[in-house]
Amino acid sequence: MKGLPHDRWFGGDLFLRVQDTAQADAVLQNYYLPVVVEMINQRALLLFGYTPAELDAGMGHANAVNGETINYRGIVKDADAFEFAGRKWFFAAHTKRNESGTATSEGGLIPLPGQQGYEDFSDGIVHFAKQFEITGYSMEISERNVGRFLSLLEGETEGTINDARHDLNRQGYGDKTGTLAVWAAEGANTITVDTVQYLRVGMFIDFINSATDAVQATNRKITAINSSTKVVTYDGADAAGVIGSGTAICVVGNWKKEINGLKNIIGPDGASYPILHTVDGSAAGNEYWQGKVYDGNAATFDEDQGQQILDDLSAEGWETELLITTRGIRRRYVNTLKAQKRFNDSMAGVLHGGFKTIDFNGVSMTIDDQAPKGNMWFLRPSDLLWFYLGANDFRWLQRDGKILRMTIGVGPNGEDKDNWRATLYRYHDLACKRRKTQARLKNLADDAAKIAS
Repeated sequence: MKGLPHDRWFGGDLFLRVQDTAQADAVLQNYYLPVVVEMINQRALLLFGYTPAELDAGMGHANAVNGETINYRGIVKDADAFEFAGRKWFFAAHTKRNESGTATSEGGLIPLPGQQGYEDFSDGIVHFAKQFEITGYSMEISERNVGRFLSLLEGETEGTINDARHDLNRQGYGDKTGTLAVWAAEGANTITVDTVQYLRVGMFIDFINSATDAVQATNRKITAINSSTKVVTYDGADAAGVIGSGTAICVVGNWKKEINGLKNIIGPDGASYPILHTVDGSAAGNEYWQGKVYDGNAATFDEDQGQQILDDLSAEGWETELLITTRGIRRRYVNTLKAQKRFNDSMAGVLHGGFKTIDFNGVSMTIDDQAPKGNMWFLRPSDLLWFYLGANDFRWLQRDGKILRMTIGVGPNGEDKDNWRATLYRYHDLACKRRKTQARLKNLADDAAKIAS
């Protein structure tokens, strides 16, 4: 090199002899972080409670291979839980007073006797199941440390648990039908809906005639969602002309098979109350079996109206224990407090599992991202009931002693596959022993719904 001009050292042919990352690309390895970054919102407050560490981790902790289960630990852990057996469950309630007369005159007739009133309430339980399938090859290759940053089997089992409780938490706000959205208009392989809050790209859905329960189209996959226009695109045969006014969207196969949700327990948008546990709250004399539904008139949550609801519920003899609402409703309420310089750290609180709340006249107010937009729930969880069969947790189906089951006889000539399935299940339902202690404030000013994660 001595004696060569300076520009020859770093130019011409000699430059090609300098090693760099471009030249060595074929022998360099990619560097991956040791964890999978969670991009999905796993929070579920109404029926399940995570610890702060679990919220940060984002993943569950029950492994199908080891037969592990995971318990309910949500806000409604304050509800009574009963192990179900038999055909139906029953409870008896004292519903009416002795309404006989209480006054007479000297020498007058003593009022005729009366009697106390009682009612039997009964219901059954529903079946919940969620399944995954994985190939044997993918399980083995992802277990080799040199070739993985996630065990696919572990990811599927824990992801199935998280997805199951996320969907069940959504059901907890519903009306038992499974309605995710309602038809507003349709086009070629598109449907315009009233809300996209519970819809996701990749979700498999059914179109249902809500008046007749007829399935209008089934197993359509959502391929695109426009959250601004609320236009949902789906695959498969075009359902335009088949769907229309009264069409509801639900998760494929879920129609009228979901748990009792708060809309069914408390009351719908209309004037009539659905029959709950075989008793019709709309019938004369059954006013005690009605939740309380109020209209927010598209306005910001009003402190006076909120206090009126608390007073109405307290007048029944039992105090409200919890308020649940959305981020948009809570933010608007907090802003009114700031404007009046009445909100400070002393009004903050913490619920089970580390969920932060603010105080509304002595009652904790918290948010759930799955709470339906425009609604606030005034709840008394200790008046809710859980009925379950077998165990009060999710379990992996293993009646034959196996959790992972090979897919057998699925080929055109009955061939087997090196594919393995596991099924998470639970038999359960949510119930209520005092309907009149629960309330719903609907139609509040709120943020627009965005695509779910």
